[in-house]
Amino acid sequence: SMQTKQELLLDLLGTPDVRFSIPAYQRTYAWTDQQCDELWRDIFRAARVPRSHFIGMVICTDEPRRQDGCTVRCIVDGQQRLATVSIMLLAFSHYMAVHGIDFFGMDAQLLRESYLICNGNLKLELSRADKDTWKALVTGTDLPARASTRMIANYRRFSDRMSDPGFDPDLFWRGLRSLLAISAKLGPHDNPQAIFQSLNSKGVPLTTADMVRNYLLMAQSRREQTRLYQEYWEPIQGAFGDDPGSVRLNNAIRAWLLIRCKTAKSKSDRSAFSTFKIFCEEEFHGTAEELLSDLRGFAMVWAENFRYHAVKKYRTYDWATIGPKTLVSDRPLKLKPENREAYEFYRRHYGINGNVSARW
Repeated sequence: SMQTKQELLLDLLGTPDVRFSIPAYQRTYAWTDQQCDELWRDIFRAARVPRSHFIGMVICTDEPRRQDGCTVRCIVDGQQRLATVSIMLLAFSHYMAVHGIDFFGMDAQLLRESYLICNGNLKLELSRADKDTWKALVTGTDLPARASTRMIANYRRFSDRMSDPGFDPDLFWRGLRSLLAISAKLGPHDNPQAIFQSLNSKGVPLTTADMVRNYLLMAQSRREQTRLYQEYWEPIQGAFGDDPGSVRLNNAIRAWLLIRCKTAKSKSDRSAFSTFKIFCEEEFHGTAEELLSDLRGFAMVWAENFRYHAVKKYRTYDWATIGPKTLVSDRPLKLKPENREAYEFYRRHYGINGNVSARW
């Protein structure tokens, strides 16, 4: 049967005399710039708070063989995260070597021996095209003719980030040491491929609304979670009635982000949560309750006019700069309604005053 435990990702990756292997049935390394940037921000946010950052589940199995004095564990789920962190570690080992620094007695060579190499072989053995590319990057040899473009691009991306004058190696290392995983080891009677297919094909993914709710409430105490959920999230969710898959609520959150954010915009449900996190970390400076209040106010307006909502009828040029609240009655808005219906809609909901730019 499957055995699970919570541990730091670096402790898992650095398990002595253990190598990790990616089975052939898994896809090749595929993390994009967006996913790498999100992990990079999570690492520094975890270091600054400071607190652990849950990076997900890593499922592996002990194969009935040892190779070169190492136990080989086959990765069933978690390849992309392990590979990306390994690429970061490789870039950081080069940074440490160039600058001659160490952390708690760990220099660049010891870092390589702890997380990248196991008894002369690669600690993480990838599959197919990734395998030779990763070996060339770690050993400093020539890249193969058919190299993994994503792996090379992400390695260069992290190296460039570390060469920036503003890069803080101590903060980076603390954040990296804060990544927390649930590691699971399969029993001898578990079917690795069946479990992989179940995890990646049959599971019901979290919706944008689920992830936003969890992000805002998870860091609160149990009592505060209950209060915020009842006072804010229940009305937000309840505004859309019977909403299978939170489709309407997800659309409302996306619309709210499009209006609220100054910078990154969400073009799909898939990218909405990433946009939301960027907004929380880089633009918004209030409390979780203030953010929930803002979202609740917007959700009420959006739900009331779901089939026709004047929100889509025009764009204000400075909505994201005029204050943290969505529903207030004393804020001048520089609106340009297209027609009387839109004007009356905003007058009723937002208390539009004489500063409105309109013909009415």
